[in-house]
Amino acid sequence: MNVFTVALPKGGSTKTATAAEIVFALAKLGHRVLAVDLDEQGNLSTRLGITPQTPIAATAAEVLDAKATLLEAAEPAPTVPGADVIVGAHDLTALQQQPPPDLVTSLRDMLPTVKDRWDSVVIDTPPNIGALTLAGLAAADHVIVSVELATEAYDQIGRLEAVIDGQLTRRIRPGLSVDAIVPTKVDTRRLLDREVLALLTDRFGERVTPTIRSAVAVRDAYTAGMTVSAYDPGSAVAADYKAAIDHLLAITKGTQHG
Repeated sequence: MNVFTVALPKGGSTKTATAAEIVFALAKLGHRVLAVDLDEQGNLSTRLGITPQTPIAATAAEVLDAKATLLEAAEPAPTVPGADVIVGAHDLTALQQQPPPDLVTSLRDMLPTVKDRWDSVVIDTPPNIGALTLAGLAAADHVIVSVELATEAYDQIGRLEAVIDGQLTRRIRPGLSVDAIVPTKVDTRRLLDREVLALLTDRFGERVTPTIRSAVAVRDAYTAGMTVSAYDPGSAVAADYKAAIDHLLAITKGTQHG
């Protein structure tokens, strides 16, 4: 089982869109994929086709609070055949405000018990560095950063790395680090985009994937409850995501932490 956690402590960086595209790509490759939505807004669940009318046996918060198992909570993703989803909902807010003592390590400890059910796991985290994000990171084999080419988003990568180094690598997840950077909402006509992309490339080298352009299709796909690659597979942005995720999977192949 390979666990990909998408994280960045900043909203609006298309983190969830990238997580959904990784789910789609892995499922298309024939992997049995579990998507875990740790954001109370439930945007990953929405992108995978979950609606307010979808019957849900249990939420991600109930799984983390040991009120349900992963197998009990997993729902088939309506718009991504081959994928299941642990649905994120508003009850995650209360769990983050009053986390149980073992919250950070709970998901890490649960996933090995279902390794025969799923081949890959994709975890989407909230846009902060709270207990839920730490839980997603502690479970990760690969940390993926999806980042808009803006200075404030770039600065948050260093913050994320400091948290990983300071709170996870020594005792919980030895060797954990950022494995791939996915630059999103890119318009190379803008000077700032070119400058931030150069900073990323200088700092992270081959860990930077091909870029994802800005596109209305990403927003429209969310409204349709789909990944952009399912919603508009012939679009330029779908091609961007394919190139980025092919690169991401190549550089993470055969590497695990912990």
